[in-house]
Amino acid sequence: MTDLSFLEGRFPPHRVVRGWLGDVAAQRLLAYVLGEEARFKPSKVAEGLDPGTRLSRVLRDLGPFEALLAAKARALQPQLEAAFGTGHMAVSDVEIELVAHGDGGFYGPHIDTFTGADHIAGERRRITLVYYFHRRPRHFAGGRFRLLDMAGRRSIDIEPDHDSLVAFPSFAHHEVEKVSCPGGAFADSRFSVNIWLCG
Repeated sequence: MTDLSFLEGRFPPHRVVRGWLGDVAAQRLLAYVLGEEARFKPSKVAEGLDPGTRLSRVLRDLGPFEALLAAKARALQPQLEAAFGTGHMAVSDVEIELVAHGDGGFYGPHIDTFTGADHIAGERRRITLVYYFHRRPRHFAGGRFRLLDMAGRRSIDIEPDHDSLVAFPSFAHHEVEKVSCPGGAFADSRFSVNIWLCG
């Protein structure tokens, strides 16, 4: 077995941005999502991965919010590239999906880049941004974002606070802690928007 102890405690770079959309836009997004509950589908994982590693519901069409979220993500690109030391690359695509984690929802350790048969040349995910929003007061517990160190043994846990965003290189291992939402109401879910800058 490979000794990965020298990687323990070494974390990929990341940034947390508070108040990313602003309260008015965040509330409008929440209202939109609650009205679209019927369009959410069970989440899937890439081919070859265990489907039991993820439990959530997903919406891939954010209607009037798609352009806003993509533009705001693109605006952060230079700052994030500098912070992560990745160098600049033109964005060829911005992928967006909205995820609802209800009671028992989670996503085990994974990366956001595609490999093997799932890889598409020229469409590599480079930077991941995850935006959090929810009803207030919060009606769920858990659901923290966990960024794993390079050895996969330690984590930095980040609360999914309303109107906050976490950004990191898409190759970084991360997970979503299990959510507890006793009432089970869709409106009480842990909502997040996953945004990928590709190039």
